[in-house]
Amino acid sequence: MSYCEVTMVSVTSYKYPTETENDNSHFQSQTQSQGQGLSQSLRDSIEGNIEAFDAMEQSGLLDNCRTLSKNATFREVFRSLLLYILDSLHIYRHDISGKLVSYFHVTPESANANYKTWIATTGMDSYIKIEQTGSDKFKVTDVYRELKGNSLKKQSRDRDFSGRNVKEFIGLLSEHDVLEKYQLSKVTVAANALKLEVVNNNSENKRSFGVTDAERQLKKALNEQTQLTPDKLIPDDCSYKSDIKKLDVLEGEFSSLLADAARHVGEGSSIISCCGVKINSTIHEFLRNKTMALSGHGGVRKYKAFEKLFSEIVFTPDECNIVRNSLQKDGVENKIRENIISCLSSISGIGNLYYACSQAFPVALDRGDINVIQANDSVSAGLDDNPGFCALLGKTNLLVADFSQHTFTQTHYIVKAEINEAGNDFNIANFIYRTYGEDYIHNDSVDDSLNERSAEDYRFLDDSLLPENDFRNRRRNFSGNIAIATYK
Repeated sequence: MSYCEVTMVSVTSYKYPTETENDNSHFQSQTQSQGQGLSQSLRDSIEGNIEAFDAMEQSGLLDNCRTLSKNATFREVFRSLLLYILDSLHIYRHDISGKLVSYFHVTPESANANYKTWIATTGMDSYIKIEQTGSDKFKVTDVYRELKGNSLKKQSRDRDFSGRNVKEFIGLLSEHDVLEKYQLSKVTVAANALKLEVVNNNSENKRSFGVTDAERQLKKALNEQTQLTPDKLIPDDCSYKSDIKKLDVLEGEFSSLLADAARHVGEGSSIISCCGVKINSTIHEFLRNKTMALSGHGGVRKYKAFEKLFSEIVFTPDECNIVRNSLQKDGVENKIRENIISCLSSISGIGNLYYACSQAFPVALDRGDINVIQANDSVSAGLDDNPGFCALLGKTNLLVADFSQHTFTQTHYIVKAEINEAGNDFNIANFIYRTYGEDYIHNDSVDDSLNERSAEDYRFLDDSLLPENDFRNRRRNFSGNIAIATYK
C-alpha cells in the first residue's frame, strides 16, 4: 500500500506547554480574563491554520494516507493535531476531529467498563493511549521509542485533560465504538488488537512466545468468517491479487507431505471438505487414524512412493458403509454421498487430501511473485529493530482444503504485515494463497504390465487394478495465485 507524502506547513502557531513526563493542562482553571485572551488567540490561530488543516486532509493524513513534513514523523504530527484540538476551547472541526477518532480503538478489556481506554497506533513502535478518568476527564499518553546511545529505548509522556472539549471528544470516541461494533468485521477488530500487541512489543524490544490471546482471537475470527461465507474465501476488496498461473513444484519439495496432512487433519483446527461438504466427525475420525498411520514414513520423496502409501489407507467397503450411513443422517443428498464415497475409496481421492494439506504451495507461490517477496523481505529485515514482527511471520495461519476424486483446492491464510513505502508504519495483512490441483495419468512408467489387461478382466475384482488407480502413473498439475487482504 502506498502513502502520500507532502511538505506541510507548521501544524499550528499555538505554543504548547513544555513537555514533561507529567504535563497537566487544565484550561478550565484559568482566569476569565486569561480565558478571553486565550479565546481570541485561539480564534486567530484557528483562522490562520485552516489552510494547514485542509492541506493535511487533502494530503491524506485523515484518509488512510500518511502526511509527513520534512522534520516530523506521522506520530509527531498526529500528536500535535490531537493535542491542539484538546487544548482548544471548542472542537471546531468535527470533520477533522472525527477522522482522528477513527484511528482509536477501544481496548477489549475496557469495552464494557464505565471508564474506557482507547489506543491509536502511530507507527512501528508508537501509540497514543487515552485513559478515561471521569465523564469529562482523561489522560493522554504518548508511547514511542527514542535512540539513546546505541539502542532504542521506550519513552512515554502523558498529559491530563478535562472540561467541555474533553467530554465532547469522549462522545466522539463512544460514537465511533458503536460504529466499529456494528460495521467492522470481527476479523478487523481482532487484527487491530494484534497490531497493537505487535507495536507494544516493538516498543519494549521483546518477542512474543507461544500463541498469544491476540493471535488466537484473530485465527478464531478468520475461522468463523470462512465458515459463514465459504464462497468468499478471497474478499472482493483485497489490496493485491495476482493472476492464476501454473506452479512448478519439484518432487523433493513435498518431503513433509505426510506430516502436513497428519497435522492438519489431526489437530482439527483446519477446515477440510470433501466434494464441497465439510467432513463430519465420522470421516474426520477415520482420516485422523489413517493419516497418523502414515506419518511415520519419513524420507519419502517420489510421487509413486506416495501413491503406494495412499493405496494402503483407502476406505474399505465396510468403512464406506459407515460413512454412507453417517452422511445420510446428516441429510447429504444421494449423488453427493456417492461422490464422497468414490473419493474416499480411491487412491487419487486420498492423494488429493494429502496435497490439499501441503505446505509446499505457499512457498512455491511466494518465490514466483516479486511483490510478495519484497513484502516478506521488508518484514524480515526489520525484525532486529522490531522484534514484535516475529508474530507476523506465519505464526497465525488457517488452512481451508477441499478435495475430490480428481481435484483439490487449498486456501491458506497466513497473517503477515504490509509495511508502507516509508518503512515507518504497517498494517496487519492476510496473505491468501490459493492453489488448484488436478490429477492425470502419466503414460511414461517403466512397467505398464497392469495396463495390458482390459477392464473386463478385473471388473469384479479390486478397483485398484484399474489403470486410473495404478499409482505408478499418476501425476498432478498445480496452479495458483496470491491475494492480500489488509485490515485497518
